[in-house]
Amino acid sequence: MALPKDPRQKMINFMYLVLTAMLALNVSAEILNAFNIVNNSINTSNASITAKNDIGYQQFDEKMKEDPTRVAPLRAKAQEVKKLSSDMFTYIEGLKESIIRESGGRDEHGDIKSKDNLDAPTRVMENQKKGPELENKLKDLRNRLLTFVRPDKKTQFEKTLPLRVEIGKSTGGHDSGVPKTWTTYHFNMVPTIAAVTILGKFQNDIKNSESLVLDDLLDQIDATQFKFDRIRPFVSLNSKNLMEGQTLTAQIAVGAYSTTVNPTIVVNGQTIQAQEGLGTFTMPVSGIGEKTISGTVTLPKPNGEMESYSFSENYNVGASTTSISADKMNVLYIGLPNPISISAAGVPAESVNASINVGSIRKQGAGNYIVTVTNPGRAIINVVASVDGKTKSLGSKEFRVKMIPDPVLKVGVNKSGVMKAADFKVQGGLRADLENFEFEGVKYDVVSYRVGIEARGRDYVEGEANSAYFPSNVVSAIRSLRAGDQVYFDNVKVKGPDGIVRNMGNTSFKLN
Repeated sequence: MALPKDPRQKMINFMYLVLTAMLALNVSAEILNAFNIVNNSINTSNASITAKNDIGYQQFDEKMKEDPTRVAPLRAKAQEVKKLSSDMFTYIEGLKESIIRESGGRDEHGDIKSKDNLDAPTRVMENQKKGPELENKLKDLRNRLLTFVRPDKKTQFEKTLPLRVEIGKSTGGHDSGVPKTWTTYHFNMVPTIAAVTILGKFQNDIKNSESLVLDDLLDQIDATQFKFDRIRPFVSLNSKNLMEGQTLTAQIAVGAYSTTVNPTIVVNGQTIQAQEGLGTFTMPVSGIGEKTISGTVTLPKPNGEMESYSFSENYNVGASTTSISADKMNVLYIGLPNPISISAAGVPAESVNASINVGSIRKQGAGNYIVTVTNPGRAIINVVASVDGKTKSLGSKEFRVKMIPDPVLKVGVNKSGVMKAADFKVQGGLRADLENFEFEGVKYDVVSYRVGIEARGRDYVEGEANSAYFPSNVVSAIRSLRAGDQVYFDNVKVKGPDGIVRNMGNTSFKLN
């Protein structure tokens, strides 16, 4: 049991320990009266600590008015501590009244009638199992209170928190050799006034623990606050990497500055006007390379003396660097939505726009464009940007405009050449696949072709197809193909996403 620093509280604890020890010797009227005195002192102490804690909760309300964002989370924790402690205090108060009722109740003056009754505490706390229940609740409350203190102080609080659930060193049951339980140690065959005093002592521990945790939560408010003890100027530039022709904007102030004091600010020899403690300096930049902005900030001290602080800040001026890249190589394909990425160093993507001399270009989002072209040759993409309210050219790039490559004719997964008869017979037609192309999902449709079948020992069969599927008049011959037979395809025409019909020429398959 940790002893609080308050002298009055120390005396209460000391008397409680002495009287508990005397119970083992004799339950005389003097001892009962002494317990009554200690119980009254504990009640008075509890009222005093409650008043002190109420002041702490009021401090949270006051600090909420000053800085609600910072205080609100800690105040919420304090309110939870208050509720946990109050609920446990009320629960123990109910146990005290149960024991008093079991012992015969109170007289007309409100005093306990049978202060020396030894059976009531035993019935309530042991027989009715209220003792183990109280033990578990006190342990849980202690653990929960420790979650509200700062992590770096938790070890310290574990040692000093008044609320502790322990069994004394003495053990009972000398006949059986079985140590006493927590409930037996505190409540078995003790006078009613002693049991009430013991419960009051736990209420006192709860109040003291609540007070310590509350004080720590109040300390945490200031622990999260920065404390400034120096003053220095600071400069904020709109960018440290600028293009020639752009405007440099610098904001200059002093650390921990006041909006009620306007300092005198000189930048590159030019005096600027400060408003609410902040000065803004602008100038156009020129000349490629590293540059410096420097000056002084002068402000009055509280005693009226003037004090100056110097500052300097570096920035870079570079030539316009524009990046234009084709996401699918440096080629634009006719009939496809060609994605293009465009960026310009030092310029927000939303301020950049592009145009093309042939076809069309459409902006999809910041830095992303779709280009559509229609004729082979060359295309030039021009990039401009809005810089300081003016339209500025950022560069251009030339692209090759090409047709989509021809597809490869296949039957199944096989190209022209040798193919197994069994594989050929189960296919349904001729395919046109685009292989090794940067764009995914580009497809060709077979428009028409002529197919001829030369089978050993049978007549030559041919047919005309107006789609990818084999014509119906040759299907029977295809299903009868054997090793050594040959199939010819000629005048094959296909159509791609560009809408152009292409003549793919001839192809053939020898079956094995």
